[in-house]
Amino acid sequence: MDGVLLNSEKLYMDMNQNFFKQLGVKISIEKHQTYVGISATKMWTHIKSKFNLPQSVEGLKELEKELKHTTLKNEHLVPTEGVVEFLRFLKNGGFKIAIASSGLKKNIDLILQKLQLGNYFNLIVSGEQVVKGKPEPDIFLKVAAHYNTNPKDCIVIEDSTNGVLAAKSANMFCIGYYNPSSGNQNLTQADLIIDSFTDNRLYSVILQN
Repeated sequence: MDGVLLNSEKLYMDMNQNFFKQLGVKISIEKHQTYVGISATKMWTHIKSKFNLPQSVEGLKELEKELKHTTLKNEHLVPTEGVVEFLRFLKNGGFKIAIASSGLKKNIDLILQKLQLGNYFNLIVSGEQVVKGKPEPDIFLKVAAHYNTNPKDCIVIEDSTNGVLAAKSANMFCIGYYNPSSGNQNLTQADLIIDSFTDNRLYSVILQN
């Protein structure tokens, strides 16, 4: 979702950089970018340990959760260029479309409502529904299991290093979407890399698979 359906990673990056300052910790943009796509539990466990923060991991997650929800609520959100047409193509083709996001369900719902994209998705799996987040494959395998589908018959679109690693660990075909706002993400493990949803190769791959 984030960084794919909408260009949200820069928004979160700025938000969390301010939050880090409030907590009295300094995390470089380069280091911050390595957290893109992973679960909040993993991120805050690492930060709490490194900086010896007094708050609990759950407490930090809760603070970030409320901050993110407020930020999303106050921002004007627009879909990534070409993504609505692509979703329409999938829907008309009878493909089952799922969101498998490390984000929280209430934030996913808010984003889909603001983007008016909710009707395109048959299933939503959020970070709260799996024990191990990306780069572990659990969230993608949960989608495949829901549809009783072989993971090899699934296609994942990801903009982050951790997401691509999770998709390949799940033994799924992965399309890496290069989004400059998602930072310096390594998408080289993806089966195909695109930088636009108007790329004809994207449609060709879907039809071939």
